[in-house]
Amino acid sequence: MTTAASPIERNERFELAYKFITETAENIFLTGKAGTGKTTFLKYLKEHCIKNIVVAAPTGVAAINAAGVTLHSLFQLPFHPFIPTAVGRDELLKKMKYNNQRLQLLRKMELLVIDEISMVRSDVIDAIDTLLRSVRRNYSTAFGGVQLLCIGDLHQLPPVAQNHEWSILQEYYESPFFFDSYAIKEQQPILIELNTIYRQKEQRFVDLLNNVRTNNMSEEDFESLHERYIPGFQPYSDDKFITLTSHNNQANLINNTELERLLSPAYTFKAIIEDDFPENQYPADVALVLKKGAQVMFIKNDGPEKKYFNGKIGIVDTLNDDTVIVDCNGERIEVYKEQWENSRYTLNRTDGKLVQEVVGTFRQYPLRLAWAITIHKSQGLTFDKVMIDAGAAFSSGQVYVALSRCTSLEGIVLLSKIPATAIYSNSSVNKGQQSLTHRGSLEERFEGARQLYTQQLLEDMFTFNAVADVLDVLQVQSNIHRAKLNNGALDWITNLRESFAPEKMNGLKFVRQINTLLKEQPVVELNISLQTRITAAVNHFIPKFAAILEAVKKHPIITEFREVADAINEPLNELAQATHLTHYMLQYGLQPFELTSYLQHKLNAVQPKFNLTCYAASQKTTATDVPNPALYETLKQWRDDVCKQEDKPIYMLASHATLKEICALLPTNNRALLLINGFGKAKVDKYGDEIIKAVVDYCDEHQIESPAAALNTTTKTKKTTKPKAAATAKKVDTKQSTFELFQQGKTIIEIATIRQLTVATIEGHITAFIEKGLVDVHQFLQPAHVTAIAAVLNDKAYTSLTEIKAALPTFSYSEIKMAEAAIKFNESKG
Repeated sequence: MTTAASPIERNERFELAYKFITETAENIFLTGKAGTGKTTFLKYLKEHCIKNIVVAAPTGVAAINAAGVTLHSLFQLPFHPFIPTAVGRDELLKKMKYNNQRLQLLRKMELLVIDEISMVRSDVIDAIDTLLRSVRRNYSTAFGGVQLLCIGDLHQLPPVAQNHEWSILQEYYESPFFFDSYAIKEQQPILIELNTIYRQKEQRFVDLLNNVRTNNMSEEDFESLHERYIPGFQPYSDDKFITLTSHNNQANLINNTELERLLSPAYTFKAIIEDDFPENQYPADVALVLKKGAQVMFIKNDGPEKKYFNGKIGIVDTLNDDTVIVDCNGERIEVYKEQWENSRYTLNRTDGKLVQEVVGTFRQYPLRLAWAITIHKSQGLTFDKVMIDAGAAFSSGQVYVALSRCTSLEGIVLLSKIPATAIYSNSSVNKGQQSLTHRGSLEERFEGARQLYTQQLLEDMFTFNAVADVLDVLQVQSNIHRAKLNNGALDWITNLRESFAPEKMNGLKFVRQINTLLKEQPVVELNISLQTRITAAVNHFIPKFAAILEAVKKHPIITEFREVADAINEPLNELAQATHLTHYMLQYGLQPFELTSYLQHKLNAVQPKFNLTCYAASQKTTATDVPNPALYETLKQWRDDVCKQEDKPIYMLASHATLKEICALLPTNNRALLLINGFGKAKVDKYGDEIIKAVVDYCDEHQIESPAAALNTTTKTKKTTKPKAAATAKKVDTKQSTFELFQQGKTIIEIATIRQLTVATIEGHITAFIEKGLVDVHQFLQPAHVTAIAAVLNDKAYTSLTEIKAALPTFSYSEIKMAEAAIKFNESKG
């Protein structure tokens, strides 16, 4: 029979370990002998931790038991050895193709817990370190700045390194254990040992186990141990002994043999497996075969009733297709199918928080045959009576794990003598354990670490690095694509950076004050001067960042190129998110600063999705620089819908300049539409009816007469026969005719309509008079626009008008030529 372990007390070491993990940034190695509450500590931490925590383990079974995920699935690690060289790191990073969801998850993670750390190989730790530094863009800090909690007992099950793997790895590592990884040596975790043993109460047995664990066995210890050697021992059926073996086939043989001896009918219960649940992680038999009288062990804790727990042994009492009742010392427990969950960590798209998502389930009766079990599978379990066959133990720690499963020495029966060669401790383990042991007072170390962590949190709060970094990225991307952005985009970004720069500088100055004040009183909760300064600082910064966020949300950046929008939109939205989070964290400072409540405030942060875009087809802004803006919005919506349906870039259908020209000319027939720059016969044939309908409807609604209405699309103007005398008349200068109409106050569109010429032709005539100084270019272009065009014209990198137009996408060819003509006139004067 097994007994439920007593509730683990939150003793002094338990509390100290919890405070180290939650109130500092120190990496921790939490260890302890079997039965000291490591598993309970992890459960408590998961329930109460105020950091973004991810729990992982080296094997599928260990991950399910820890309610976490496997290291390989979390980091998508390859199964071959990792070589800790520059070449090895490059190869690993090239193979890692994380999607955005996985990238954000690993960047949000603050605390990585690795359970059963004794089984994790050193190269796996270095592979994780390499990936985290890269993903988090923090190359100078081990694990990219993630806090690490390693839980386990190095004297238990070791890492598995096949001969062919170790033959490669031994060139780089002193041992396969995690503490010999380069990352751990760079930033060694503090060893905290839970030292109160709850499983065993008898001091003689506790001392014996400790000597087995450390390979410090005396002759007297061996004599005490071998007193439990009883060759040929056959327990009574109601004794409920379980046999621990070193190999799977031994356990299976014992269970199958004992099951066959029972004469009652067998019942097979099949597990229900849904969605993603890998076979190597199955927590129970897929096909569980039971008979009345079979000795079974519960392999899961039940709910609030607490009738059974993982490791409790009983006898099947009642059995049919729908009912399983197990007798545990006279207590009849009806057993129902339990559910295990295979989960993964994801980033909630709504609030940006780390969550565990169930990806598969496994439903089965929480039972397994329990005449025998392997030592490996018994890890973490507690029994009252065990028969141990560990003479063939094949790894260091197996004998210790087997013996430490039992609550008393008297409950152990050895089926084979345990030779001294089976009880050995790995010299690397002893050395590693000593290297991680803290020299000095852990309490004093905690106080110093808490002060540094407080300082780090306040620096993060007031240095505004996240905003600064994304602003830099936005500036770089905008410079790369400046030729395809609207006028004013770069100026807006420059102005935004200039308004942010003094706040960044003020933040850095305040950080220096923080460091000085913390030296006077390291406990922030007791530092009245610092509390007062924090409140004053946040009152200054909160409205500043609220204004920056509002400016970003109303950004004026526009491009008609989808690929450019994709490049700009990412940093633009990241900037909004970083500014929002900065503003949110500053708001905490309006109350007295207390470290744990600040972390809770940080954990509660909800990250909104802004969906900002600079793509013209997605802009919702109202045009103010065009005639007939309501028509412009109608045409823009039509254009955006067509571009979306036909998957066509907007500049290929109708750019901003084109729509602006339509709104000015108001073409009500195809002939007038052909006068618009960018509209040839093919485009007019395909889209003309829709555009003309929109224009006509607009003109009718607003009682506007179109300047292009006189142009008839169905009849062509007939050539009149001129008198012969006229044939000798002097030919009229067509440009002069345009100039005369312009001097009369006619607009370019009116002149084009009167003369039945294209707008581009009339603009060409006007350009000629600009070059002569007879027309002022500023009647068509603002001085800033002329300056912007001149800068590109003077840039020797552009060798053709096509390249110049590509560099100035918001200007028409005619506007560029007008500016060029004005420049030539000014040069001729000079």
